Amino acid sequence: MPLEMKHIDNLADLDSDPEVLHYITDGVPRDRKHQEEGVPRVMKYMEENPGLGLWVTYLKDTNAFMGWYILKHLPNDGEVEVGFRLKKKFWGNGYSTEAGKALLKYGFETLGLKRIAAIVRPDNLASQAVIKKIGLREEGTGTFYGIECLYFGLERPK
Repeated sequence: MPLEMKHIDNLADLDSDPEVLHYITDGVPRDRKHQEEGVPRVMKYMEENPGLGLWVTYLKDTNAFMGWYILKHLPNDGEVEVGFRLKKKFWGNGYSTEAGKALLKYGFETLGLKRIAAIVRPDNLASQAVIKKIGLREEGTGTFYGIECLYFGLERPK
């Protein structure tokens, strides 16, 4: 489901967990105000970049908020990155692998992207595993959002 203002409470809850944010920026939990300021910016980005954006996800059986998945431009070079953030109780169940594969398919087949990238902190082994499972390959390192990251990429299949 595309991001909307009604998702602020769920996003604030997600970002209040220090374990969820351990590998994100400075790792410090964020408050509701962060979401109140950020959600309109992301929604504007989605308007300006049709097909890209942030999608919130809910567990099909219970409708419990799980987290989000994203396709957006990287700040350094404009390549499109795939990313995800889930509540801890949903980690390790294959949800990000499933969603990541779907986002790659959407990006390549629907949007016609030539390449999709991902960035991951070197010590975030779980996210690296997901990125590798969906087919991206490590290509080096770079500084993104002020953080040294491993850089992964995948060309559109021929």
